[in-house]
Amino acid sequence: MIAKRAILAVACAGAAVALMSGCSQATEAPADAQTTSMQDAAPTTGAADAAATLGTRETALGTVLTDGDGFTLYRFDEDTADLVKCVGPCAEIWPPTQGTPLPHPDAVVPGTVGTTTRPDGVEQATYDGHPLYRFAKDTAPGVTSGDGVKGTWHVVTVDAAQG
Repeated sequence: MIAKRAILAVACAGAAVALMSGCSQATEAPADAQTTSMQDAAPTTGAADAAATLGTRETALGTVLTDGDGFTLYRFDEDTADLVKCVGPCAEIWPPTQGTPLPHPDAVVPGTVGTTTRPDGVEQATYDGHPLYRFAKDTAPGVTSGDGVKGTWHVVTVDAAQG
C-alpha cells in the first residue's frame, strides 16, 4: 500500500512539473509573437527590429495615427515624455509601440516623432512627446474602442494644421 502511494505521489509530482513547464512556454509565446508582428510591421530598411511604421486613417473621431498594420494608436494621460507609467499588466492590455517611428511614405504625419525609454530598457515610439500604444481589444484596423477608457486613454489624432 505504501509503495502504491509513493508511486502515485511521484506520478503527481511529475505531472505538476510537466504542467508548469507547459505554462511557462505558453506565457513566453505571446511576447515572441508580439516581437514578430512588430518586425513584420517595420519598413524594409535593414533595421526592421528598430523601427515602427506610422500611418493615418480616417475614423469617426477624425484622422488618427496608426501602426504599420493600420491599428489605431493611443496615448495615456499618466505618461510623460520622460516617464512611462503603463507597465506590467497595463502593457498587456495596451501593448507599447516599440522602436523608432518612421512615417509611412503615403502618410501625412505633421507632429514630432521620437522615442522614449521604457523602465525595462525597451525603446517606445512617441508622437508629440506621447508614448504610443495599441489597444488589445481593438479587433481590426480602424477600430477606436480604446478611446476614453478610464478617462485616461485617447486616440492620437493627427491634425494637418498642427505641424
